[in-house]
Amino acid sequence: MASTAAAAELLITGAKVYPAPGVAPIDNAAVLVRDDRIVAVGPAAEVVAGEDATVIDAGGGVVLAGFWNSHVHFTEPKWAGAAGLPAPRLQSQLQEMLVRYGFTSVVDTGSDPRDTGPLRARIESGEIAGPRILMAMSPLYPPDGVPYYVRDALPPELLPLLSRPSTPAEAAAIVRANLAGDGDVVKLFTGSWVERGGAAKPMPVEIATAAVEEAHRHGALVFTHPSDVRGLEVALESGVDVLAHSVEELDGFKPSHLQRMRERGMVMVPTLKLFSVNPEPKLAAIVREVGDYQRLGGEIWFGTDVGYIEDYDPALEFALLRRAGLSFDQILAALTTAPASRLPGGDGRGRVESGMVADLVVLEGDPARDPEAWTQVRYVFRNGQRIFEAAASRAR
Repeated sequence: MASTAAAAELLITGAKVYPAPGVAPIDNAAVLVRDDRIVAVGPAAEVVAGEDATVIDAGGGVVLAGFWNSHVHFTEPKWAGAAGLPAPRLQSQLQEMLVRYGFTSVVDTGSDPRDTGPLRARIESGEIAGPRILMAMSPLYPPDGVPYYVRDALPPELLPLLSRPSTPAEAAAIVRANLAGDGDVVKLFTGSWVERGGAAKPMPVEIATAAVEEAHRHGALVFTHPSDVRGLEVALESGVDVLAHSVEELDGFKPSHLQRMRERGMVMVPTLKLFSVNPEPKLAAIVREVGDYQRLGGEIWFGTDVGYIEDYDPALEFALLRRAGLSFDQILAALTTAPASRLPGGDGRGRVESGMVADLVVLEGDPARDPEAWTQVRYVFRNGQRIFEAAASRAR
């Protein structure tokens, strides 16, 4: 009879564990992982591991579920040709940009799928340690509505490849093709900054509606870049699921817009750090928009637009969310349970509970007491495997 290999065990002990938003923390706790699943969480004296378990002393730190960043890009030149780049280089880049900050799941809301697809495949094969990547494939822009910053960044020969549907049927066909490929979600630009300093160009409602309806037929969520109130109106009328940014240009914005968003179950990914370059009155208005939506009961997901933003540190995003009035539990939900409840692969993730996938973050301090602790990451685990250790990173 063939022997069966024993399951690998990991014990994280000496920690405060926050199982989920709104759930009382467990002091002096331990988390036992077997292969890729959490099998026990509780007071350290009650969680017993096998003799061969790998034991990690959290040293009084905090254990949380792995973080989700619901707005990232792999558009920097260093990701070009990812299929053939050396694995150590890609792993180092992923660590620098995402993993060291606790992100175990990310949503790529628009990059070159010829790079992101192979990168994801190499991560999932185990060749490279990195986060789960959900992909939007090629975004859909309004007719003649590619944003100026996209045009400026792309080689001219690639511009004709961008999706700018001019009819509902064309929009539906593009969505079908994206989802038949590696796409997990769909990204629209219902408002596009075509010219620097100009007005945003809205996507025709009938085109946006066709894209959304086709995505929903395939069970996919639709993200959009709204830009201004007209772009938000298109998103509301067409049934978009997720604002990939808070609304930036707020002329004409009313409390009723937030109410309509809430009634439709629309998610907001604030990306406040992106807007921090705005003068204070405008930034303050955007921050207030986010806080008002949270207070209204709207759903917020954490996202930074990292990859487009070349400063990877999310500390300012956390600070601006706190300024908007989000509590520890609300920020934790935006990082974990909220996106996990609706995005592909989220079932089984987002909580530190028995039976859940062992995507875990160990922080040096407690962000419920010290807000700066959100970015003080000591360890990151994905599927029960250690993919980041701060001490090892500092030693290199």
